[in-house]
Amino acid sequence: MKNLERLFSIIHKKNIQDLTLNKEKITSELQRLSIRKKNQQDLFNKILKIVQISNNQQLRESYLRSYFRLYREKIKTDGRDSSIVIEITKRCQKNCLHCYSKHTGRRKDMTDEILSRIIHYARTHIKHIFLTGGEPTLDPRLFTIAEKNPDILFFFFTNGSTMTRQYAHKISAYGNLIPLLGIDGATHASHDFLRGKGSYREVLHAIDALQRYNVPWGYISLVTEQNAHNVLCNKFITEKTKKGAFIARYLEYLPVGPYPLRELILSGSTYYYLEKRKQDIIKSGIIYMQETMQKKCRGLLFFDVDGNIKNCFCFHYSKYNIKNGHIPRSVENLNHEWISYKWEGECPIYSDPIGFKNHLEHLGWKKTCRLPETYLTDMTLATQLMRNYQRFLQMKTQKKL
Repeated sequence: MKNLERLFSIIHKKNIQDLTLNKEKITSELQRLSIRKKNQQDLFNKILKIVQISNNQQLRESYLRSYFRLYREKIKTDGRDSSIVIEITKRCQKNCLHCYSKHTGRRKDMTDEILSRIIHYARTHIKHIFLTGGEPTLDPRLFTIAEKNPDILFFFFTNGSTMTRQYAHKISAYGNLIPLLGIDGATHASHDFLRGKGSYREVLHAIDALQRYNVPWGYISLVTEQNAHNVLCNKFITEKTKKGAFIARYLEYLPVGPYPLRELILSGSTYYYLEKRKQDIIKSGIIYMQETMQKKCRGLLFFDVDGNIKNCFCFHYSKYNIKNGHIPRSVENLNHEWISYKWEGECPIYSDPIGFKNHLEHLGWKKTCRLPETYLTDMTLATQLMRNYQRFLQMKTQKKL
């Protein structure tokens, strides 16, 4: 794409009102950049969105570069289909109770070759990339990846323990490297219950470091039966936005691994509350949150440290590996097989975990977890998930969510 410096200069230090008044100036610049007239309004709306999300200049520039890449490559995916997750490392200094990663994988780090192939695929198919682990900040390649791909946004999940002032200062130079802090409670006790003593204090220090260097950040919260009302309330959100958070994600607890915590599994009413609050948050604009609801969840494309391609980071089964074939074709086959099973509602893992697993095993999917997955073998636990989910679906129908 042609030089964007003039467009950068227009959006710097401008707010939505300023840009709206200067629409002709922006449109003229888009014409200079050979943007077709029919696409100019869409790009103008995206520029307004960038400005609304953050006043950070580096982030605005990175979003703009990303949008021009999407335009150039004709990438039109949205929602969950617009992003992928790459597990770049298994290294981690925590032992979180809810970790989906610690019982899987043969390697410590994803190889450079595999990582390069995935990013090459993403460049022409995907809007943005989530980097996960392990703890991604323990992998020094994080900065190299961002530097080599300035027109791709990299959101990375972190527990915050390594987010020193020095690290935050380094991130501040990269507008396309965006930390998503794992914050699983509104208090020391609730957060540390899942992540270990002292973890909440580390998160607070990380937030202070990011705020000090004006680094835009986001958070991801695991929603459980015990913490749902605390992490989904407006007070929790505004406490974060006041300190620089601009994006949020919420995930329901899934009892992965050999030692599930049954008391954390969402009841039907709590599951409904989660989905209702997500919709309320999106509509209110209190913080940016992507719409991810689907009639049938196709998962979120996940590449594990060994190169296995999965539909869900919590479902430890795979059939395809990027070393064994053409990535777009493998992804297409993967998605086709995933949705070939008939389940009720959106989430197959809550709806019918054992039936879903048996169906995919019949199609040749293999287990990638070293230890037993209790929720896929214990009918009592599977029944709890299914019963709660059925109650959620009933409430969703009754209340027209």
